[in-house]
Amino acid sequence: MSETRGKVTGEKTKVIGFSGKGGVGKTTLAALLIRIMTEMNSPVILALDSDPNTCLPEILGSEDYITLSEMIEEYKGGRLPPRKFQQEFNTLLLKNEQNNYDLLPMGKSEGQGCYCSINNLLRSAFQEFILKGNYAYDYVIVDCEAGIEHISRKTSAFLNDLVIVTDGSKMSLNTIKNIYETSQEVKIEIDNIYVIANRIESEKILKEIDNLSEKLGMKFLGNIQEDENIKELNFEGKSVFELSENSSAYQKMKEITKTLISN
Repeated sequence: MSETRGKVTGEKTKVIGFSGKGGVGKTTLAALLIRIMTEMNSPVILALDSDPNTCLPEILGSEDYITLSEMIEEYKGGRLPPRKFQQEFNTLLLKNEQNNYDLLPMGKSEGQGCYCSINNLLRSAFQEFILKGNYAYDYVIVDCEAGIEHISRKTSAFLNDLVIVTDGSKMSLNTIKNIYETSQEVKIEIDNIYVIANRIESEKILKEIDNLSEKLGMKFLGNIQEDENIKELNFEGKSVFELSENSSAYQKMKEITKTLISN
């Protein structure tokens, strides 16, 4: 983040993650949240794509960026001094600065070789540049990898809020339970866990999701109905910033955003 951008809220950085099984629309909803938040009082936002299948930059319309995995590839298996890593990490954020937000795509998974020391350095850099300091972000919006791996490996340890996106499939509902149970097992402290239903028409299924959320101590934020505007957007590979404000998905996500930033 350039030094021309400073925190607007003056509050502690809030990290909001989007999770769920693959194909439920979590990336689209995370991108919609980012767009809506850029339209509200100019908060300083970092869009973090932690899914190895990097999709968030595309749906945000970002074309010129470097992934973290590309930055550290040359150091795999070797030693990277902490100060050098922090310098390169800061440079990465500067290079990935977009018009209304900053971008941090993690890139592909590690593959062969060990990144243990790199991961330790990353945690330190995350604390130094993203959560603390004069130029920390107001909000970090994280597109988490699909499923529950990010919970079981504690890569979601920095999250304040977790938004679980679900469709009407039994597998997706099981993912809600699995994420909750895994977070309890590994003792990750998350302030708020929310559930958003996406593209569900059955009132019976929506009621089941509402009941499940309440049972697990989560807050159900409602259903985003099927939206032809979103279908066309995804088919044509356009950015969410090109979506009409008349879109029902945009309007519902705008309503949900108020809840997410007020708690």
